[in-house]
Amino acid sequence: MIEVVSDIVKALKKEQGGCSEALHLCVHDLIEESKYFWKNDYTIAIAKDNSKKKIANLMLLDSDKIEEPSFKVKREHDFWKKLEPREAYKAVAEFSTFTDDISMPVIEKTGRDIMRSRKEVPTVGALGFIWVVRVSPLSNLDAIFQLYFKENYITLSQEESKYYIGWCDKLKEMDMRNFVCEPALMY
Repeated sequence: MIEVVSDIVKALKKEQGGCSEALHLCVHDLIEESKYFWKNDYTIAIAKDNSKKKIANLMLLDSDKIEEPSFKVKREHDFWKKLEPREAYKAVAEFSTFTDDISMPVIEKTGRDIMRSRKEVPTVGALGFIWVVRVSPLSNLDAIFQLYFKENYITLSQEESKYYIGWCDKLKEMDMRNFVCEPALMY
């Protein structure tokens, strides 16, 4: 996973806050010379009636020769058809941007919602997971990243932004039983 994080860090250093697109699209466009293949806005689940989709910001693949994704319902009454496994899938990267007026409980809830939603798709839960958060330079999210990613996170400080990048080898193994913020404050 460290090679993947390195690719993201290199792209963020180039980005310098000058991109007007969503952060994950900027990173996708700026990743160069990676041994991996990055697909943006990758569908990981589709409602049975095709009315909704769950989309991962970036899907990391070890091959550019992958067949079209396929989706399958696990049980007859499930709402979602979920992404079926492929050998080429390696990790999912999710990106969030928060302004100074967003509270720590909202940031933690957002991260937890992303992680939980991705864990609900078994194929994605078995992959590596990266959460990249852009905040103002004075923000401190160390407590959140230490709780969820332990020692597997770094910060990248730039003039106008600070990035927290946390990762794990398998999302399904991430412990989400504890909270940094009082759960009642998140809702």
